[in-house]
Amino acid sequence: METTNSFNQKDSKKFVNEHASLFAILTCLFFATTVLFAILYFSKTSDYREVVQQEQQSSQDNQELIRQLDSLKAEHARIKAEAGALADSLASQDSVIMAQIAEIEGHMARQADYNQIKRKLDRVQKISKDYVHQMDSLITIQHELEQKNQALSTELTQTKEAKTAVEQQNVELTTKMNEAAKLSANNIRSRCVYKKSNKNPEVETSKARDVERIKTTFTLAKNTLVPAGTYNLYCRISCPGDGHVLCQGKSDAYSFDNNGQKLQYSVKKAVNYVNNAETVTMYWDISAQDQKNHKQLVGTYIVQIFSDNGLLGETRFTLE
Repeated sequence: METTNSFNQKDSKKFVNEHASLFAILTCLFFATTVLFAILYFSKTSDYREVVQQEQQSSQDNQELIRQLDSLKAEHARIKAEAGALADSLASQDSVIMAQIAEIEGHMARQADYNQIKRKLDRVQKISKDYVHQMDSLITIQHELEQKNQALSTELTQTKEAKTAVEQQNVELTTKMNEAAKLSANNIRSRCVYKKSNKNPEVETSKARDVERIKTTFTLAKNTLVPAGTYNLYCRISCPGDGHVLCQGKSDAYSFDNNGQKLQYSVKKAVNYVNNAETVTMYWDISAQDQKNHKQLVGTYIVQIFSDNGLLGETRFTLE
């Protein structure tokens, strides 16, 4: 009985030892497996994060490429628009830039290698920078030329205006000189006279029945600008009523030219003018027939004085 119990105790102890060893092995295996899975998990997680980061970086890089390319295109379009016709002078460089831009856009559409696209973009940016620099220089030169042309145009306009003003002043001065270089008459007076006696050879009258002569006097003014010489003076007497002119005849022998118009004169007198003031007297004799029909002489008369250069002045008188 004791022997049996002793055997059972030994077997029980052996069983416990064997299961304890197995449990230890399984525990170690579990921990090892857990560690392995943890390592694999963290490894995969790290790889995933790296992939995500790489994709994010790639997306940012692509966006930056797009931004730089859009900026390049916008700047290129701006400088061309500002240059206008000047852009034709750099047409070959413009063609190169546009071809490079199209090529980069093609690579980006195909999602080509970032570094390859970046290198091409760097090259075209350099070409574009040179293009912009040259175009800015041309635009600056053009603006300077335009400013100079504007200044010259303004100066030319001012010169023309000044010349026109001087010419106008010269014309006005010439006109004034021409006007000033003409004969002028002052104190023009016309009246009717008759001879009363030897002591009173001329008596003024306003009575038509007494009139024998029409006497007109005036003073040629002193004028040193008028060339000295002989000048023809004309007295033209217009009668009341129909205004016919008293004259010795209707032929051209009793007319003179006044600004292209033929006018009849009553009395003509040649005067030797020597630039000094000179009194001139001109007479028109009333015919015996008119004296007899003196009532026809009643009215107001207009007396005009002319020279070969035009009208010198006029006056009026009235017979009763």
